[in-house]
Amino acid sequence: MSLFRLWMLNVLISLLLLGGTAHAASQQHADRMIARQAVRAAPMSAADLRKLYAGRSWIWKTGAGFFSAKGRHFVAWSHTGKEKSYARGRWYTTNGGKMCMSAVWYSRKYAARDVSCFLHREKAGVIYQKRAPHGKWYVFRHSPTKRGDEVLKLHRGDYVKRHLRA
Repeated sequence: MSLFRLWMLNVLISLLLLGGTAHAASQQHADRMIARQAVRAAPMSAADLRKLYAGRSWIWKTGAGFFSAKGRHFVAWSHTGKEKSYARGRWYTTNGGKMCMSAVWYSRKYAARDVSCFLHREKAGVIYQKRAPHGKWYVFRHSPTKRGDEVLKLHRGDYVKRHLRA
């Protein structure tokens, strides 16, 4: 390989590496901006969170969770590889913007209690969400709603019941 070609190859590799670094830096900047906006937003009320979740299923890549409007029962299913599990419990909201799912997860091998909570803040119709306590803030719903918003994964109705029978 000629010295010129070797030099060009090194330049191209450097540019590719710098591009990846630039993308990571721009993503970190965007994450910091969203976190600042979320902190400036007000925590959602318990009533507003109930309106958002009650009677809906949150569809996940590997399952779903249903938030019953009556009695605030919570049921869920998950299927990862050959491992199938389901959960039964309750969900609740607080005026500090927190929505929690407290349930026992069952599989063929175990039964384990788990509490998962998400914080919600809102400003000008934009809802920010993060997993509590150490998650990263992201836009749960833009105003107006955009394609890809997580809120669009909340579907009215119980998408869990049919999986629990199986």
